[in-house]
Amino acid sequence: MTIAWLQLVCGPDYNDEGQADFSGVAIDRAWTALRELEAELLPEFDGARWLAQGGYERVALGLEFRVSKRGRARRSIGEIGRSLSPDYSVVWPELESASLAEVREYLRPVVLEALAFVGERKNFGPLPKAGAGGDLETVPLKPLIEDPAPYDEEPGDCFVITRDFPPGTEEADLPELFRRYEEDLEDLLSDEGLDSILDMETSFTAVRWVIRTAHEDD
Repeated sequence: MTIAWLQLVCGPDYNDEGQADFSGVAIDRAWTALRELEAELLPEFDGARWLAQGGYERVALGLEFRVSKRGRARRSIGEIGRSLSPDYSVVWPELESASLAEVREYLRPVVLEALAFVGERKNFGPLPKAGAGGDLETVPLKPLIEDPAPYDEEPGDCFVITRDFPPGTEEADLPELFRRYEEDLEDLLSDEGLDSILDMETSFTAVRWVIRTAHEDD
């Protein structure tokens, strides 16, 4: 089976009382718009070749919808095997009453902006149009293994925090799960520690953060 290079998922943000920012009807409408956007963008861009520069097969973009700018904007990129999993927050209170056509029109540039963020962070460059990625250099697919002791410049200069997924976790659950885990991480680490996070990595069963150890001369 051919793996589609793009997958779009979404979910609402939650307030301190655990209430979702948007109704289920609004989120369902967003899901429908994203399915239509997938079908539109997949043949429009040479995304498979673009991702193959880093040995990846798919980018699974998770959009979190918010009614306000409270907290940090979500701009992170995790990995699940050969799939990149960027998280991107979208402040758009009008989602609650927008029509399907309005949601689709609004989200197209948001999705393209998020993919540009992936290209910048992963040094892929701009996402090429269909048929225009033939000159990109590709590498073999990433092996499905994890480095038990990652480091930045030399062995021992980083430590790892790992969180296991609950039993029965499915791919659609991951954006919300990552959101909760990152909130826990913000409570655990100081501002200096949060600024020292080098990467977020995931497997099929867990997520981990690679954090550079602070030194007195840093």
